[in-house]
Amino acid sequence: MGSNDVCVVVTSIYGGDFLEGLCQQADSEQIRDRLTIIVVPDRKSPDALYARCHELSRRGFHVICPNLSEQEAHLKRFGFGSHLVPFDSDNRRNVGFLMALDLGCEILISLDDDNYCTGSDAFFEQHAVVNRDEVTSTTVQSSTGWFNICELLEIYPAVDVYPRGFPYKERFRKPVITRSQERGLVRLNAGLWLAEPDLDAITWLALPVSAKAMRGDSVMLASDTWSPINTQNTALHRDLITCFYFIRMGFTIAGMPIDRYGDIFSGYFCQACVRHCGHRIRVGRPAALHKRNSHNYLRDATHELACIWLLEDLTQWLREAKLAGSNYPDAYLSLSEALEDQVERFTGFIWTDQARSYFHHMAYCMRQWVAACGLLN
Repeated sequence: MGSNDVCVVVTSIYGGDFLEGLCQQADSEQIRDRLTIIVVPDRKSPDALYARCHELSRRGFHVICPNLSEQEAHLKRFGFGSHLVPFDSDNRRNVGFLMALDLGCEILISLDDDNYCTGSDAFFEQHAVVNRDEVTSTTVQSSTGWFNICELLEIYPAVDVYPRGFPYKERFRKPVITRSQERGLVRLNAGLWLAEPDLDAITWLALPVSAKAMRGDSVMLASDTWSPINTQNTALHRDLITCFYFIRMGFTIAGMPIDRYGDIFSGYFCQACVRHCGHRIRVGRPAALHKRNSHNYLRDATHELACIWLLEDLTQWLREAKLAGSNYPDAYLSLSEALEDQVERFTGFIWTDQARSYFHHMAYCMRQWVAACGLLN
């Protein structure tokens, strides 16, 4: 993989069981000396998480687990207001992203604490594609502009399911998928999930499934073909951190509380910038074993519903949006400004004054994020 530094960022309010397998994987790929694992705890995180991180550090792994005071100090030093990163929220992942940037990482891997290395995929080697020269890869192009990445999984029972964040108006349309060989500079790599794929709560309530294995190899997305991308098992080049701000949730829109889609918004915004800069997105490997934490799917569906409605319009606009700038910071700033203009034009019951205000706040946070990353760069 070369001599570049690799950082894994994960938030957790559990005991850190996933860390042992991650460290074993690092040793099997002989990258221990180049790997930093940043575990971002929250107010609910148990003492066992801190203890496990300390034990792994004692064994020679570079594991950082900043306590809450240290996190606040980091945010202050990076110039990003701590009031913009609420406690008891997966938004705390932003702390880890800034720390990784500050440490000089070239490859950032965002991971969830219920995603485990399988041992069969070269986890770090596969994600390192984001820091390589151009690669030649099978590329998928969809006649609808949307590719269902769950088609890369063996699903049981054999039914059509779609990843969390896939627009509902684009589901079950049976697009024509064209495959070709293309070269490109991959800067964003989205790994998939075995056992329990990343589906929305509506799907889990109606159609629980299992992912038994990967079908074939990774694919690049064509420049006009989109898919939702999350933060569960996703790698990006250092340059992309400036447009991978984890979007804040916790607001109320049209009477519905929103949650669980901050990473989906982030993934779409980041994709727009990658495409604007002429780089490529790969999906597929490495597949993580998803031992899903306990969920109340009915409650999850309640928190996801407003975001699903917003994305029906937002994704359609985003595919056509024209950004400005010749680099990632400028592209992301351009996106923040275009977003503020566009939300004033959307119509429909979901586009309340609350919704518009939420996106104006979001755009403000995006610009603050670019400023913080600029200080570190």
